Amino acid sequence: MTAESYTVDDLADLHEWAHAMDAAIAVVDEDWQSVTYEAGTTVGGERVSRRCRHTLPMGTALRRWERTYVIGLRHTTRDGGQCHHVRQVIAPCLNGPEERARRLAITIVGALVEYDRRKVCGATAANLRTYVAERAADWRSG
Repeated sequence: MTAESYTVDDLADLHEWAHAMDAAIAVVDEDWQSVTYEAGTTVGGERVSRRCRHTLPMGTALRRWERTYVIGLRHTTRDGGQCHHVRQVIAPCLNGPEERARRLAITIVGALVEYDRRKVCGATAANLRTYVAERAADWRSG
């Protein structure tokens, strides 16, 4: 089975194609300034999909940037080593208090790391410890 993927310029075009193909639309990527949607289906044994990157209005993007966090988690591996996981995440509470947004960001990243890495390195929400949780806007490398 081969896969064909196309990019569409407009979210309305993606909705129209998805409706015509009876395909569900899903978020496949997002950052503080955009959301990428994809719809896909199988036609004649071949996977076909359409994707659209939707740029958010400036005000929305800036609010999301203010709630974007860099979260670093670590845990001890089965052989006694240290395993580190760093993710960038947008806290879903755009108007809540800073501490609540930070806690939500840590919780979200813990769940994502467990889902993505548990089988690989043994990361679980129970054994992950936070070593950095900073707003991306305040992040300074080095």
